[in-house]
Amino acid sequence: MVQSDEQLPRGGRWEQGMALLVIAIGVAFLLSNFDIRLPWFPFHNAWALFILFGAVPSLGAALRRYRAVGRVDGAVFHELCTAAAVITVAAMFLLDLSWSRWWPLFVIYGGLCMLAPRHSRRWQRR
Repeated sequence: MVQSDEQLPRGGRWEQGMALLVIAIGVAFLLSNFDIRLPWFPFHNAWALFILFGAVPSLGAALRRYRAVGRVDGAVFHELCTAAAVITVAAMFLLDLSWSRWWPLFVIYGGLCMLAPRHSRRWQRR
């Protein structure tokens, strides 16, 4: 059975605020595509800011795990390495860094993640 509009739950102020923020970002991108520059939107590649959202789940998992065990263990370390890699990708786009110069960072991140004990990651699956 289909609910009428009156029966559907409405978003709270947080959801409405986020919706307005997404609309404003879309308008800024659209204006940028027409070469209309806004002073508060300085980056020509500001779309790369959205890559940073990919680091949020790893940072959140690291924080939850740290609060649960009270120290930086393998799971926390692994999540921080993952977040660092995502943040590095965003920074490379935002700062126009050369991939040919900075790619070894990702080899380093891979090695650091390999150092995290495997048994610590089981906690996240529960």
